[in-house]
Amino acid sequence: MSSISSPKRSNIVLVIADHVAFAGHYRAQFDGAYDYHWPNLERIAKDGAWFDNAYAITPICTPSRASMLTGKRADKHGMRWNCEYPIPDNRKEFREDEILFPQALASAGYDCHYFGKWHCGTNRGPEDYGIKGWSLPEYGNVYRSDTYKAYLEQLGEEQPKCRIDHHLMRPKLDGTEVLMDPDEPWDYMDGAGVLLGSPEVQEQFFVTNLACEQLRNLANEEREEPFLLVTSLWGPHHPYYPSQDYADMINPDDIAPYPSFAEDLKDKPLRYRIHRDLRCLHRASERWKDWKTWQTVLARCYAAGLQTDAAIGRLYDCLNETGLGDDTLFIVTADHGDGIASHGGGWDKYSTFTEEVGRVPLVMHWPGTIEPGSKVADPVNLLDMTATMLNAGGVDLNDLHPLGLDGEDLLPFIKGETSRSVMICDHFGHSGDVSYQKILYSEGWKYVSVWGDDDELYDLNTDPYELTNRIEDPVTTERQKQMRDLIISHLESRREERANWHKPEFLERGIVFSSPEWPREETLHLFKLKTQQGYET
Repeated sequence: MSSISSPKRSNIVLVIADHVAFAGHYRAQFDGAYDYHWPNLERIAKDGAWFDNAYAITPICTPSRASMLTGKRADKHGMRWNCEYPIPDNRKEFREDEILFPQALASAGYDCHYFGKWHCGTNRGPEDYGIKGWSLPEYGNVYRSDTYKAYLEQLGEEQPKCRIDHHLMRPKLDGTEVLMDPDEPWDYMDGAGVLLGSPEVQEQFFVTNLACEQLRNLANEEREEPFLLVTSLWGPHHPYYPSQDYADMINPDDIAPYPSFAEDLKDKPLRYRIHRDLRCLHRASERWKDWKTWQTVLARCYAAGLQTDAAIGRLYDCLNETGLGDDTLFIVTADHGDGIASHGGGWDKYSTFTEEVGRVPLVMHWPGTIEPGSKVADPVNLLDMTATMLNAGGVDLNDLHPLGLDGEDLLPFIKGETSRSVMICDHFGHSGDVSYQKILYSEGWKYVSVWGDDDELYDLNTDPYELTNRIEDPVTTERQKQMRDLIISHLESRREERANWHKPEFLERGIVFSSPEWPREETLHLFKLKTQQGYET
């Protein structure tokens, strides 16, 4: 890709939180709900823009992050599930010809840095794509890393322990203290408790410290080129081990039962029960039967969120203290949501696109460009965020790759110059429980179309917790037809686009795609939809 010259452009700082309990939890509206919110996130939004309805395009770590990095849907970049899962047709690394947005910005003259979680490859990380900074392969084992141990030595701190209040898979660990130095990051993944010792040893503050050090270095350098700094936090993803100071901020007794916690799933498709009853092995709703246990688990989850928010606030303050803030586009989001306590007592990410799993926080601050206090109600997604950063960096979006980008610049949405009434997201299931889904949002309604399982329809205007599946309601027949037609049009346009991938000019450039043929499951999905609509197939 050729270098792009342009006038002086703003710096870009992107903060990615991981697995955030947001939809249904954040400033929840149900009676007796705990007023859970992030003060620093709201402080940044007050200075810029808040997006009411932002979504992950595919709400699983690797596909969501890969889509953010490429600006494309998972069927283009090929990572439809987490990269460590041995699922056929799932890419373990990006294609050799793939252009990541930091690489595109580097070609436009940006000095690019990345600190924290990567999870977009089993062997390659940011440095393999020419991006400076620090990360770990796959999911990443923070507490065993040499860089973290050097950080502890610098602080004069010992390797921390955690007190496990509740562990879903290994209840024998309940009430015990264990050293945070596991052979695998998964050892304590399904637990909730408290990280013992100074708050500074918690992983969010560790990663933020690395990013702040780099900001101070950039501020002291004599340079003309703008910079990109991605800070990718591991939290507040479970295991929920906030420091004691943050755990003390939330009284578990104040947390009311979640609206869908006691849901019997009778009107829900089979994939809900597969996830809750089989994938979670010991079934959280049976092991943790009473709400009292969930109150503690949710309190630790919320406290981990507050500590993540505090880390974000530190980075934002550091940016401004260095004098860089006035010339920087600052963005905060998350790769996906969290299904904790929802829909019958769920744990982790559901294998269907619930609001809890799909919706994410998104705020932007850009002095002189975004008016403080702006709000966007239209449905948007993380592909739009990528397009926004590239446009802000002066990159020609059409020059990136023959497949193009799947998002739009969000600045016209913020300024009220454009709007969006329909949006389609994807989901392929969590891991081995593969489930091909297209999720359509239109006028506050949500249609989940699935190959291999039943569909869902919700009126989010009146049912934000998705308690009543309206798919069998005859009153919604015409709306269902309209929404299915929109999904059919989307699938057919994707098939037509995919057919162009074998054009000679692509082959001449040596471009090889992971799945050049139209996937069988998407053909069957289209067949199902057309059959439902009564079309000839």
